[in-house]
Amino acid sequence: MKRMSFEDLPGLADSFDQIQKIAIGGMAEIFRARQKNLDRAVAIKRIRPELRDNKDIRERFRREARSSAVVLHHNIAHVYDYRVVGDDAYIIMEYIDGFDLAEIIEKHGALPLDVALMMAYRIVQGLSHIHAHGMIHRDLKPDNVRISTKGEVKIMDLGIAFDPAESNLTMPGVLIGSPHYLSPEQVIGAKLDVRADLFSFGITFFEMLTAKKPFSETQTESVYSRIQKGEYAPPQSLRGDLLPYYIQIIEQCLQVSPDRRPASANRLAAGMGEFLARNYSLAFEARVKQFLMQAGLLPGNPALIEIEERTGSFLDTVSAPSFAAATPKAQGTHLAPAPRRPFTIPAWLIALFLVGGLLGLGYHFYQKYESQEGAPAPAPAPAPAATERRDRPPIKKIR
Repeated sequence: MKRMSFEDLPGLADSFDQIQKIAIGGMAEIFRARQKNLDRAVAIKRIRPELRDNKDIRERFRREARSSAVVLHHNIAHVYDYRVVGDDAYIIMEYIDGFDLAEIIEKHGALPLDVALMMAYRIVQGLSHIHAHGMIHRDLKPDNVRISTKGEVKIMDLGIAFDPAESNLTMPGVLIGSPHYLSPEQVIGAKLDVRADLFSFGITFFEMLTAKKPFSETQTESVYSRIQKGEYAPPQSLRGDLLPYYIQIIEQCLQVSPDRRPASANRLAAGMGEFLARNYSLAFEARVKQFLMQAGLLPGNPALIEIEERTGSFLDTVSAPSFAAATPKAQGTHLAPAPRRPFTIPAWLIALFLVGGLLGLGYHFYQKYESQEGAPAPAPAPAPAATERRDRPPIKKIR
């Protein structure tokens, strides 16, 4: 890969060096660089030279910087700065050493069940934070999700996110987003809300589990038609080990009517979090990193990564959440948390309490014995004083 000097990015020489181009997208080029004053790696995004005179693209670029800077969250790529130097505009952002989710699926295929749900949970958490700021991503897809070498999950590219605080750049009848990941509302140009992102998430989750897109035809018009009709192959027909809960997530998120989808990313994340806590290790990032090693994407021995494992067979103990009945008048359904298992105290904890109790009891008697051994002998009690005896007069008998 070509090594570039700082002269290739005008106006940044005072702050950055070791600049290297690492990717080219539809709108921008991505560079890796070192920020001198903090000695850290950063990513620098620049509008492609042939597009920098396009006012709409420049405005979208500015909005991406602003939106990303506002939504600070550990599952969203952080933006550090936005600079305009002459005809060039730059976004200085967090450098995430790792892989796009699309690259992982392409190289490995369908993801393990636990890893897929862990990644999906982090994606939904990031979406929930974006939605909490009144924004809609509008372009969620595996290409816009980054998995770091530490196992972190980051949502990328808020370039076409809708922010009500900004003017809407979308013209009526113009499709915004990637064709295979559009919601039915986007296809027909209807008004969007946060549930449009949940449809795109459903497509992404489907692809994570099957390595196939649910709406995939060679002709773009056919893709749009199938999205509007909600026609896709059941995921269980493509993968036999899918659990009912996974299928329910996909079916609910891919409902054509927004009113029949989960009401919010926050509710969806709540159910997913409870399911994960009951059935899998809570060491999400460690497990994802272990998977990357197992898949040959990262060097290292996956056996050396400590993962908190639950006892017993997962497939024997899994239970899926129930769903609220969806009605046309509903404002949105949600994935209800799965019923809780009866609380049981682990045997090791009971043993610990017993040992602790015995030790405490022994210490108590030891202290009592020590206090008795070291105490002085008690002084003899004084003899009671003699009492003077007086003769009593004889008792007269009463006849």
